[in-house]
Amino acid sequence: MPDGARTGTEARQLAASQFNVFVPSAFDDIVLMYNTATGAFAAVEADEFEDIAVLLEHPDRGDPADVNRLAESGFLVPAGHDERAAVRDAYFSGRDAETGLNLTIAPTVSCNFACSYCFEEHPKRHLSDEDSAALLAYVADRLEPGAALSVTWFGGEPLAAFKQLRALDSELQRLCDKKGSDFTQFIITNGSLLNEEKIAYFATRPGFTGAQITLDGPADIHNGRRFTSAGKPTFAKILENLKRIDGRFTVSLRINLDRENVNRIPELIDLIIHENLAGFVHPYFGHVVDYTAECGDLETTMLSREEFATAEVRLLTLMIRKGVRPTLGLPRPHAGSLCVADAPGGAVISPGGLVFRCWNETALPEGEAYARLNADGSVATNAVREDRDRFWKSYDPFTHAECQTCEVQPLCKGGCPWEADKRPVDGPGHCTPLRYNLPDILRLAHLRDSIDAIEPGTGSATPRQVV
Repeated sequence: MPDGARTGTEARQLAASQFNVFVPSAFDDIVLMYNTATGAFAAVEADEFEDIAVLLEHPDRGDPADVNRLAESGFLVPAGHDERAAVRDAYFSGRDAETGLNLTIAPTVSCNFACSYCFEEHPKRHLSDEDSAALLAYVADRLEPGAALSVTWFGGEPLAAFKQLRALDSELQRLCDKKGSDFTQFIITNGSLLNEEKIAYFATRPGFTGAQITLDGPADIHNGRRFTSAGKPTFAKILENLKRIDGRFTVSLRINLDRENVNRIPELIDLIIHENLAGFVHPYFGHVVDYTAECGDLETTMLSREEFATAEVRLLTLMIRKGVRPTLGLPRPHAGSLCVADAPGGAVISPGGLVFRCWNETALPEGEAYARLNADGSVATNAVREDRDRFWKSYDPFTHAECQTCEVQPLCKGGCPWEADKRPVDGPGHCTPLRYNLPDILRLAHLRDSIDAIEPGTGSATPRQVV
């Protein structure tokens, strides 16, 4: 090949991606390379990174094989390529290509808790037999053969209507078996009603992927904010039920952070270790914010986004140091819908056969639902609120001005759609903590994976790379 000749990828003029992120790792002389648009990740020796940095600046001078590898992983892109337009196109094309149903089902919107920061009112409404029959007819009509059904059980407290949940679950499984469809399910529960009968039931259900349960700190902190509707403490019962699960399924342990509990979470982490829960209980942190008027006055206790991001890193680091495995991985961009709200097959169904598009609306009255299920599974649209359904079907997460220059935009796409919709477009969307702590999260994810990869007998971690 003549000097300067290039073929394939090398023939194009290339430039460094605007979504490249480079940070020093927790290990000496290891640099982490990450691209927020593709999710490509590599951990490289510092001297090797110096060569890569030169190659990113002058790809025309590099070895064609090296250039190809960087281009294939997205660290190099064609010069003039509109990367943000590509991210946007991937979102819409991915959403258009989605099949199946993504349902959030609330067997009840009542709850046995009265948490101080809850975003819902809790009217005493359960799914009736007629509601359940209409829901099954809805799924039978809309689920294409071979397409997947994903269900999140929600509430209120879904286990307060376990009879309805169990009957629906059985019928949905039968329906999916008939259609040749995969059926997966997950439950969001406060954990207080998760007795042995219910644990054994979920542990044996095909397609059950786990539960989310909340503890907000040691007993005194938790009981001061997550108490029963009669004002009784709940910590001891939830802890007892967590221990009873004993690894039969995975628990995502949500810990809601604000100014009142953020400095007491290390005590909860120690308790998780002491009670031998660390093998199947995976903590993660929720940001207490005033989603709705029902949340109460949180202005003085809410952490800012930046404060939450800082606290998240500090507490994740502590967990890794202590051997607790948090819900933590490399951030991964994905094409397609962000949640049930903008999913083509997404719906939130609550008692009365009411149909919404967002969890935050689950307990609202009939007049706020965009539709209601008829007995035959068809949808009767509420003319007053049908605009909400049209809005979510055409939702565009790329409208906020500040997002247009943010390096984590491919990861969050404006954040929670429901919250982003409430914000003026000349500002940011509903910013993910990654806007403020991405370098630290990359370091922590790499550190945790490297610890997992320690070779027996060596006592030293082997940093890995994934591209």
